[in-house]
Amino acid sequence: MLRRAALTVLIFACQAAVAYEPRINYMLQCMGCHTPDGSGEPGRVPSIKATLGPFARSAEGRRFLVQVPGASQSTLSDGELAQLLNWMIQNLSTDKSTPFTPYTEAEVAAYRRTPLVAVQATRAKLLQSPTAGASPPP
Repeated sequence: MLRRAALTVLIFACQAAVAYEPRINYMLQCMGCHTPDGSGEPGRVPSIKATLGPFARSAEGRRFLVQVPGASQSTLSDGELAQLLNWMIQNLSTDKSTPFTPYTEAEVAAYRRTPLVAVQATRAKLLQSPTAGASPPP
């Protein structure tokens, strides 16, 4: 009986550790709208594949990626959200031309507390900005 209880505890511990991997958090928190490869749903959810890299290299873009409602209002901790964003940029971005500075827990915490109201307008402005991928990260 003791062996069975120990095995049960081990199984739950392993499952809990896996549940916090960024890849798993993407599946649980983002994939429903952004799809497995980040291509989104045309006319409804924008693709993040071409924008993650450039946005991650500008202060305004980095703030935007944290403040979009799906990220800022998720149940993830600031550290988990930082890890998830870094994973997304490394694994889903088609723009790998310039390295990016990984998000930190402190950076996510600072940006996350300010809600983003005009999501579409802010994204459109970032897409028009010539510095979207050129500004130094914070």
